[in-house]
This record gives sequence, C-alpha cells and structure tokens, in this order.
Amino acid sequence: MSTKNQLLALALYQIIGGLLGIALTVWVMFGQDTTVTLPALRLSLVAGGLYLFSILCGRLLLRQPGRGLRFSLLNQVLQVLLFSFGTYGYQYVAGLRLSVGVDMVGGWVFKFRMALSSFHFSLDSDLGQKYIGLNLVALFLIFWMERLLEKVRT
Repeated sequence: MSTKNQLLALALYQIIGGLLGIALTVWVMFGQDTTVTLPALRLSLVAGGLYLFSILCGRLLLRQPGRGLRFSLLNQVLQVLLFSFGTYGYQYVAGLRLSVGVDMVGGWVFKFRMALSSFHFSLDSDLGQKYIGLNLVALFLIFWMERLLEKVRT
C-alpha cells in the first residue's frame, strides 16, 4: 500500500472515530431520559474536545502529512492506557478499542475487551473497580504512524 493510501486510511479512521464519539456522546447526554447536570456537561465537553481533536488530526493528515502524523501520534498515545482505581478512572477511545487488561477486584482476572469510540473519566467517585488495560489498536497505530513518519521525512 502506498504512503498516500496509508495516510488516507489513517485519516478516515480518525475522522470516523471522532464523529462516532461525538454522536455517541450526544446520544448518551440527550437521547435518554437523563437529567443533564453541570459536571456531566463539563465532562461531555471534554470528551467532545478530544473527539474534535481526532477529527482535526485526520484532516491534518490529508493536508500536511508530517504535522498530521505528529498530532495523530499524540492522539493515539492518549488512547493507549485505560484504568480505574478507587476514585480515579480514565478511558478515551476515538475509533476501535481492542484491549487487554487485568481486573483486580475479586482476584487477578485477565480480560479482553472490545468497544467503539468511548470516553470515561472519574475523579472522587468510587466505582469499586480496579482495572488497568492497554488498547492494542492504539499501540498498533502508534507503531504504524512511526514508520509512516520516517517515510514522510525522507
């Protein structure tokens, strides 16, 4: 596959992942019988900002490949680690998540999880979870982008 086609595939992945994330966030916030609180609205704006960043990374890949790859690497790094310990939790995925991790609530249980664009952030709200995982799709994309960045630089 040519470098141009690889950049196009990455751009489409990031744009579609960001659009899907925004759509799911709006659906969760307003598509159900949910009371929208100020903290929930703030977190939704943070999630929307991250999904918008993914869309912008995709567009930048098409216009300025070198710069787009650097920003896209940052976007994927933000998606590699997901965790929930005590009152703290973080998960951001714009696109596809295939993750492996360890759930430590009732012992050490290895888990394989799959999801589409998702966002979770918790601070000072004990969910009773103890989980740490790695998004394998984000790791794969980071390695792929590193190789593409070397090709674009030469």
